[in-house]
Amino acid sequence: MSYTLVRIAFEDFEKFKAVFEEAANLRQSHGSKGVRVFRNVDQPNEVMIVGEYEDLARARQLFQSPDFRAAIQRAGVTGRPEVSFMEEVAQLPA
Repeated sequence: MSYTLVRIAFEDFEKFKAVFEEAANLRQSHGSKGVRVFRNVDQPNEVMIVGEYEDLARARQLFQSPDFRAAIQRAGVTGRPEVSFMEEVAQLPA
């Protein structure tokens, strides 16, 4: 499995959330196995999203696609999303 960490700032959380939920099919079409969204408590107009993907190449294609760019525009994203691609190397006890 491959993972993504995406940091996104936006104008309005509810607008962002609605578009993000609508984009589920787009993520799934690029191999998404699910995402977790974390809101920054000190900056409420910022989220960090951890996504799990079947294939790193397909995940990269998602973030380069015109559909992704259109979705972030509709969502009121400010600035450019920061995207990191990751692979799990270990699971450690608490």
